[in-house]
Amino acid sequence: MSASEIVQQAYEAFGEGDMEKLASLMSDSYVGKLPESLPNGGTFNGPNDFIQNCLAKIPTLWSDFEIEPIQIYESGNTVFFHGKITAGGKTSETMHMSVVEDGKFVKFQAFDDSATLNSVANT
Repeated sequence: MSASEIVQQAYEAFGEGDMEKLASLMSDSYVGKLPESLPNGGTFNGPNDFIQNCLAKIPTLWSDFEIEPIQIYESGNTVFFHGKITAGGKTSETMHMSVVEDGKFVKFQAFDDSATLNSVANT
């Protein structure tokens, strides 16, 4: 399976709320980063830390959160996900960078529009 196919599976699992499947696509040494200006932002080490302390907060912060792909770009083992986020009646674009090694995510970096997301967050 290609790196971009693994990334697509991860976004599908997230969209379906299947955190077990999502975790299975992550390496034990996984590091995920979101802008620290977001209420669920920071650096997360390992699948459980990322899911429990970042992703699990999304439904409370943005009850209508949706992310849709616009385009996925692959360069070797690095995948760039250009997407559209809808939350709180507002839409913004995002870019996520993922690194895949041996069929698993090892690194994730989100470049989200934190101003838009913060303006509609339930904090």
